[in-house]
Amino acid sequence: MDRRTFLKSTGAGMLLAGGGLAWAQSAPGPLPIIPLTDLTGGIEDRISLALNPASHDFGKGVASETFGINHDYMGPVLKVKQGQTLPFDVANNIGDTSTIHWHGLHIPGDVDGGPHQEIEHGSVWSPDVPIVQHASMNWFHSHMHGKTAQQTYKGLAGVLLVEDDASLSADLPKTYGVDDFTLILQDKMFDGSGKMAYELSATVFEDGFEGDTLVVNGAIAPVAQTVPTGLVRLRILNACNARFLGLSMEIGPVTVIASDGGFLSTPVEAESILMSPGERYEILVDMSAVETNSLNVNLNGDGGGFLANLFGGNQTTTVLTLNRSAAKGFDGAIPTQLANLEPPRPDEATVTRSFQLEMDVGADLAALALAWDNFCGDAGAMAINGQPMKMDRIDEEVRKGETEIWRISVDDQLHPFHIHGCSFRILSQNGGPPPAYAAGWKDMVHVEEGWSEVLVKFDYEATKDAPYMYHCHILEHEDCGMMGQFTVT
Repeated sequence: MDRRTFLKSTGAGMLLAGGGLAWAQSAPGPLPIIPLTDLTGGIEDRISLALNPASHDFGKGVASETFGINHDYMGPVLKVKQGQTLPFDVANNIGDTSTIHWHGLHIPGDVDGGPHQEIEHGSVWSPDVPIVQHASMNWFHSHMHGKTAQQTYKGLAGVLLVEDDASLSADLPKTYGVDDFTLILQDKMFDGSGKMAYELSATVFEDGFEGDTLVVNGAIAPVAQTVPTGLVRLRILNACNARFLGLSMEIGPVTVIASDGGFLSTPVEAESILMSPGERYEILVDMSAVETNSLNVNLNGDGGGFLANLFGGNQTTTVLTLNRSAAKGFDGAIPTQLANLEPPRPDEATVTRSFQLEMDVGADLAALALAWDNFCGDAGAMAINGQPMKMDRIDEEVRKGETEIWRISVDDQLHPFHIHGCSFRILSQNGGPPPAYAAGWKDMVHVEEGWSEVLVKFDYEATKDAPYMYHCHILEHEDCGMMGQFTVT
């Protein structure tokens, strides 16, 4: 919730002041281990991903209506290797049109899975997706225009881990489910019966959907995991629709080894890290020095700001508690060198483009929420550079292989900005240098005050029939028009 919304709705503020938010269950349950499909050894058949209606109990003792990808909620973790081509068969059985976007992959526009690659109910989309980039944590999710927020919230999302020769041989924890864990963090709302709820309103359109309960891998937090003595690796995705999350450790700093696009040059220690919706970070936790440690999240994102100061204190809860066993685990040390990253070279840019994210272009948000029944449709309530998203309009034309500077600003509140088909380097974030943990390869940048600037180059084509997207990754904003299209030729 931002300042403007608070001033318009003091009732929500009084809820925060009176009892806080229902972010945790009473006792930690076990960490659900998302099923892993390891394809690094080779691919023999086409890879089937079935989008299905399903039901799932998040820990309330009652089943909620969900979507799943090969499972009852969300999809698998796919582990693949640089140099492979992934032959997917994506079957849509959810009763509505959808898409699956490969968020973070460097791939041509016609297999990107954006809103132009629609999959009708009962149909199968069969893209052959090349994996060219270095080791990185990516994900896949619905990108159906006007319905991305609701479909992703219900469960159309999964994780895609890219490995390469260097990462597979690196002296790092890599035993899945033992010392190497994938964490998908989400916030949910549950109704009085304990079922997952999602309802649009003018406030939700404006701020994006923010739930009152934290969920980890489909289970209400906190959760716990027993791990062996040694280093533990956490690969973390913020899959919330709109909420920024401030992550910290109960004991010691957060040791970050990778961001969206891969490894940093060296590990970065930070008191906390701020994760926007869509961002990924990998961290190491040394469980040889302590018997227990916890990953905590602050629902205010940066741990302070207007609401925290007003009501006195932050809203922090434990996500995951790691408990050390007597078993010997990964006994290597935290590495001092990870990747060879050259400093970004803005002098190589031949083009500079500017993008203004605009919250309100005159639409009645309350009327839209009622009229569109939990979908924004083509209402055009928000815009970039004065233009709400239109499927038949190309907003920018980019030359393949040319280095550019993209400058992004906003008219109000904090937004995450995502560009398809690439990774980039952040030159400035909110008018200043990015934090050290965000200085590597990224596909997400935070935008609030001043300009955020990224250095970007596109190596694959995206035609007018299959353009790339750039957009705010608050999913309700994206659905309501804060998105544009560009070609690469």
